[in-house]
Order: sequence, then C-alpha cells, then structure tokens
Amino acid sequence: MEKTLKKPSKPLIFSKTVATSYLAPEAPSGRRTKARRGDQPGRPTGSRLLMPVDAVAEDLTPRVPPGGSSRRAAAPRIAPLVREWLAELKVMGRSEQTIKWYRQKMEWYLDHEGGPATLDGLTLGEVKRLLGNLIDRNLAPNTIHGFFEVVRAFANWALREGFQVDPAMIRMRPPKVPETELEIYNPTQQEAMLAAVAPGWPSLAVQILLGTGMRVGELAALAVEDYESDGDVGFLKVRKGKGAKFRRVPISARLRREVDRYVNRSRGEAETNRLLVRTDGQPVRMVTVGYLLKRIKLRVGFKVHAHKFRHTFATEYLRKGGDIERLRRILGHSSYVMVMRYLHLDKGDLGKDFDLRSPF
Repeated sequence: MEKTLKKPSKPLIFSKTVATSYLAPEAPSGRRTKARRGDQPGRPTGSRLLMPVDAVAEDLTPRVPPGGSSRRAAAPRIAPLVREWLAELKVMGRSEQTIKWYRQKMEWYLDHEGGPATLDGLTLGEVKRLLGNLIDRNLAPNTIHGFFEVVRAFANWALREGFQVDPAMIRMRPPKVPETELEIYNPTQQEAMLAAVAPGWPSLAVQILLGTGMRVGELAALAVEDYESDGDVGFLKVRKGKGAKFRRVPISARLRREVDRYVNRSRGEAETNRLLVRTDGQPVRMVTVGYLLKRIKLRVGFKVHAHKFRHTFATEYLRKGGDIERLRRILGHSSYVMVMRYLHLDKGDLGKDFDLRSPF
C-alpha cells in the first residue's frame, strides 16, 4: 500500500490585511476603519513625520536580522522609523533642542527635498542628490553638513536596529566645512555688553555666560540649589548638559559675589526654583535669553551670538594659563577634539615678539 505524502503546512504569515482588521478600532456603526491623514487635530498635514500612520501594519514591517535575507521583507517606510528614532533619542537623554533640530532636518528632507518614502531608497546616490540640491541653493556649508550628519545618524541607527541600509551610504565621507577663525568678544566689547544690560537677571545672565562658558540651555536650567559656595570656592552645577552629562562649573570670586547679590536682593520670592527669574515671577527660558541678546545687539552696535560667549571664555582661560584638561571638563566635552579648537591664535598672538624670533 503506497503511503501518501502530506503536503507541508503553510507557515502563518501576519499579513497587512490580518493586522489591519485585527488591530483597527471599530467605528460606532460597527465597521472597522483605518487612520486617515489629517485625523489628528492641531497637526499639520504637510509633514510625513507628524501625520498618523496610514495603516497600523505599516509599523509592523519585519526587521531583517544582520546577515539575513531580505527578499520577502518589504522595505520599511522611513517616516515611522524616524518617529521611532526620535523617541529613542529622547529616552537616551538627548536635549529637546537637539531632538527638535533632528526632526526639522528630516522633515524638510522628506517633505521638501524629495526624500524617499522607503528605506531602500536611502542610497549613496540619493544622499549625493540631496547635497547637490542644497549646494545649488547656495546654503551655508554648516547647514549642508548638518543635513548630512542627521541623515547619516538616522541611517546608522536603522542599521543597528537590524534594517538593511546601503553600506556605501554609511561609508560616505561628510562634506567639508571651510575652517574659519573663532570669533571672541574683546575686552571693550565685553564691557559694552555689561553696560547695556539692565540690573537683575539680564546682567547676571551675561556675567554667567562670560564667566563660565555655559550653553544658553544650561544657563536657563540652573536652579537656586545648583549654586554652591563655601566662602572660598563656588560652583554652578549643570545637572543635564549636552548628552545628559552632569558637571560642576567653577566660578570666580567676582562672579560668586554677583550671584550672592542677585539671590539676596534682586531675585525675590518666586514659585519656581529656577535661579534666573523675571520680574513677573516666571522662570527665564532659552527664548527669553535669545530676546535679551537681540536687545543687546541693538544697543551696542555689533553682532551678539550666544555661542560666542563660550568661545570667549575658553580662549581667555587658555591665554591666562588654564589647563586644557580642566577646560574640557568645565565645558563638558567628552574628547579633546572640540577643546583643541580654542587653541587658536589671533593676529595679535601671532605677531607677539615675532621680531625677536624671526631669522630674517
């Protein structure tokens, strides 16, 4: 008697149809519906990153393990992956400003620069096309470099998560940014800015920026208890700097005196624990400091940039014999690469005692 061979059972496949019908909520009439663009109030419909997913199964695209086959796996859509990436950055402690910067760059790329809809379209040629378009529009080199860094950071994350990414795109070298001389405020400009600000929190904000090299976000986040002083040494604690790093920033005796005066005489009672408080009792935020710098610019007649305070502090610290390792820790850098930028020499430093050392 001949044995009949049984056909192998067909593997279960979690199809988009099954996923949608199983997970989609029921409408009042009993019919199942799927999300449509524009269903969420208050969200613009022009951005793929801010729109609801067209189908629930869109986020269920199987990931391809490293070394696995991708023939049967559909290429995942980029927009939901970017949302997942940004959510992970938040969990990892990236600042709101950094995440906002990543989101803006990816939104502009996908919605205005003709970015691909699926991950398999993010190739070396596609990135070169993007950079070429940005160059043709005469954008600043730093802006073009920023777009490249954001797109490559997303691609590297996708690769770590097990998705297939064009390896040539990962190996692509970033576009070069012309090296420029770091600008600092000279002593005359420093005195002009201090004279142009009103007493109270505006004056203390400029003094802290000049005396510590803090970022504006770190300045706005300072709390009253972040100020430490034992009479001989004073510190300001940065609880969540760049990369969610904690550090103590030493302050001079002069700045320590100004902080004490502000806390005892000008700050007053406030419900918030922030160190810098406006006259209405509200905490000083980053945007508030930004408006302050714009007002100072109008009064002094020269450009006033927030990061220029940081350059000024670091340069003056090294000029006066400061240790580069201590400067690295004060500024919150993880490596010496960023700190080495401040070892620049202006024309005054280059020409100092040159006649005594030149062979001709």
